Amino acid sequence: MTLFQLIMLAASAFFAYKIYEHVNKLNDENTRSTSDEEVQETERSIDAFSTADAQTLISKADAEMQEGNLEKALTIYSEANIKEPNNDETLFKMGYVLSLQERYEEALEYFSDALKLDNENPFTHFEMAKIYKVRGEFASARNHLNSALEIDSDFEPAQELLENLHEESSK
Repeated sequence: MTLFQLIMLAASAFFAYKIYEHVNKLNDENTRSTSDEEVQETERSIDAFSTADAQTLISKADAEMQEGNLEKALTIYSEANIKEPNNDETLFKMGYVLSLQERYEEALEYFSDALKLDNENPFTHFEMAKIYKVRGEFASARNHLNSALEIDSDFEPAQELLENLHEESSK
């Protein structure tokens, strides 16, 4: 046998073993009673790596988020991000879901990446300001609120949060 044939044989054996493990895992999951969380995990693995394009995935993730399935939405957004990297909309939405889950550090990373691609999005600045406010970093919150208002001076939620920050800092 040539070296190439040996490598192909080893690769085939490896993938056959992985398929065997996966089938056994599925059989084990079917034999035990399934909780809601296990059902969601199975649905997530079934939906993972679909053939849909990034925009279709974003729409599907938006629907999951509306239904309150934040973890599933985040998984679908992640897949969309893999299919279409450097999409500021996807990065923003991933940050938003993470902030709803109070995973602020990760959310800030995604928001920062989104701002690198589109620094003129007032919503990204606003969401970052909300996180900084929760963390007690009022100067950073003010900076992002001011940026949001420079972009859109009629952005009422940013105006209200800025007023709220001024009231809290004057106490």
